[in-house]
Amino acid sequence: DKTRSAGFKRVQRDKPLSVLLNLDPKSPNANTFSLFCDGERISQPKPIPERLHGKTLFPHVSFRSVKLHVHMGPQPMKALPFKCRSIGGAAEADVAKASAAEPKDGKYEVMIPVGFPDEGTFTWLDWYLQKNPHYVELSDRKILDWAASSGLSKSAAWRKSNDKPEFNFGIPEMDNYSIRTLINSIAAVVPRNYVIMEVKSNLVEAERKQVLQRFSTSHFRKVAHVVMGEPSAEYKKLELEHLLKEKQEKSDVAWKAKQAEKARKKQIADRQKQMAEAKKKFEEERKKKAEEEKKKKAEEAGEGDKKDGEKDEEKKEGEAEEKKEEEKKMEVDEEKKDEPMEEEETEPPKVELTDEEKAKWFRKPTVSDLTNKVLNEAFGSFSIPEKSEGFDDIRFEWQKADKSKEYLRK
Repeated sequence: DKTRSAGFKRVQRDKPLSVLLNLDPKSPNANTFSLFCDGERISQPKPIPERLHGKTLFPHVSFRSVKLHVHMGPQPMKALPFKCRSIGGAAEADVAKASAAEPKDGKYEVMIPVGFPDEGTFTWLDWYLQKNPHYVELSDRKILDWAASSGLSKSAAWRKSNDKPEFNFGIPEMDNYSIRTLINSIAAVVPRNYVIMEVKSNLVEAERKQVLQRFSTSHFRKVAHVVMGEPSAEYKKLELEHLLKEKQEKSDVAWKAKQAEKARKKQIADRQKQMAEAKKKFEEERKKKAEEEKKKKAEEAGEGDKKDGEKDEEKKEGEAEEKKEEEKKMEVDEEKKDEPMEEEETEPPKVELTDEEKAKWFRKPTVSDLTNKVLNEAFGSFSIPEKSEGFDDIRFEWQKADKSKEYLRK
């Protein structure tokens, strides 16, 4: 239910924690969970949300900024004040076993994509994984995604290249790439369908052989996917869709900035107009007040003994002047009304791709797959995979073997 509460005291390091799940209908604390530290209760029983009552509950551990050893053996690391079963020692009737989705022939696939740098490498992989979600990607960019999901900031990784971003999390095991070594060691003994995404290493025979050696057990099938040369029509369409989306996003940003600038200028113009009108009104009032003062002084000095006819004439002249001023104002207002109003855009304009853009096979990446230094040093060692390296199969996605080799030589 996403509510939070401070339910237990601070836990000291190197102390075993136990999570107790009570599903005994006879217990007064049925359908609750509690937390224990070093065998002692540190929280009162918390109710499980009603929508989870009677449902299969999967054990999940989420933690941040700590090193944690997860123990799911048959016996707790520290005995509790009462007897209860651990997950590892649960009775058959108390658990639900999920059937593992094993391949028909018992072999999991280790897939190695081989593509030329900055020519659809990661875009093709994302597209492939979308259609084949049962693969697990092993790469530095995936480690970054996992770190972000665990609460670490992606900004701590320096994107000098897509293939090998530099880690700068302030955590030694991350920054010295020990996490990469650990994952590679574990993956080799955990049966899964893997994608080993290394742009430079997958192009170099010696480094491909090292990867294949890690997955040398019989339950792995090693397959290379060569993605090189002119792309398929389906991939070209995908690239154009991405290119159009990026172009539209840039256009939308520029349009919003233009609209904001227009609104800012209009506010300034309206403010200046208000100030000018206020100044004009002040001047008119000041002038009128000065004339009244002058008349008053003239009357007091005896200079205001004009004939009634002359006074009436002056009054008529003043009224005529005021009428002329009103007519001028009305003419100006009419002219403003007659001016055509600029039609405001309420939606950003839709963009289209040029013929030159439509002819492109690949978009230019914001960050290159390889740094110039790595590319220059390794380019001479780039090659197309051969079965003799230890592959069970080599699949050419876009161009056949001869054309792919020719394209790489160019």
